[in-house]
Amino acid sequence: MAGGPVTASSVYLGGGSGNIFPNFYAGGGGNASAHDEGIGVVASLGSDATAELRFPIPPTVPSGTMKLRCLALANATSGAAKFTPKDINVAAAASPSAATLTSEAQQTITWAVGDADKYKEVKLALTPTPAGNDMLVMAVTFNTSGWTLAQVGTFIFTLIWE
Repeated sequence: MAGGPVTASSVYLGGGSGNIFPNFYAGGGGNASAHDEGIGVVASLGSDATAELRFPIPPTVPSGTMKLRCLALANATSGAAKFTPKDINVAAAASPSAATLTSEAQQTITWAVGDADKYKEVKLALTPTPAGNDMLVMAVTFNTSGWTLAQVGTFIFTLIWE
């Protein structure tokens, strides 16, 4: 049985030198639920910035392939955002800060005319194979090289199994 989404139980943005921050994206549609909470990234990112996340794995791991799902929002009609996740699963009684993270493939989200205020989605199959009750330790680096998004972006990360 596929599963998720699992949201991060911890998100640390303090190492991002002010380039990443907690953000509420305000949609322009005008309904009574127009805001999304996520990781905000400054417009025209000038240096790499890393968010640290912890995802608790359920006691019974769902079937399927574990993936990182990212939904991104920006009031933009052009530009690209790039990020590279690194991760490892860590069991209880092990040190999350001493675990060696494995780099995953860099992801690109591109905005074009008509994409403003719409969810942009990418899914990435992850390398670790967690056991029940593990913690997936992740660093997501927003990469300045190739970053052309000139608006603030908001990024929402979850784990899913498909």
